Amino acid sequence: MFTKEVFLFLHLIFASFWVGGMIFLSLVVVPYIKDKPFKGEAFQEVGKRFSLYGTALTLTALLVTGLANAYLLHGGLERRTILEKLFLFAVIVVVSLAHDLWAGKKALDSEFHRVWAKRLGILNLILALLMVYLGVRIRLGL
Repeated sequence: MFTKEVFLFLHLIFASFWVGGMIFLSLVVVPYIKDKPFKGEAFQEVGKRFSLYGTALTLTALLVTGLANAYLLHGGLERRTILEKLFLFAVIVVVSLAHDLWAGKKALDSEFHRVWAKRLGILNLILALLMVYLGVRIRLGL
């Protein structure tokens, strides 16, 4: 029983860090930085740090804890909502990689890439919120 609680607790902590980090960036960091003369460098530095902690490490931990929760709490991957969440997770990984490794890295020197970095970031936040909604549905047995 304790194992179930630990995996669910860790999953919620990682999800909070990941989604909360994106919301914080969108509502606090971006509005502050966007009018500063150092905005390009600041976006690059913040992006690098959040990419490591908020994307790479957190998404890996969410995959591990999510799969553990699927088996420990729900008996496996048979439920449709769990499969939908796994599919959405794969989409989020692709969008995150495109944002972090393609558009974000080139955004400082290219308006085209800056626009795409913004679009992919917004899409990633929307997908993350949808992921939280699917998690609620799973917890409620839907």
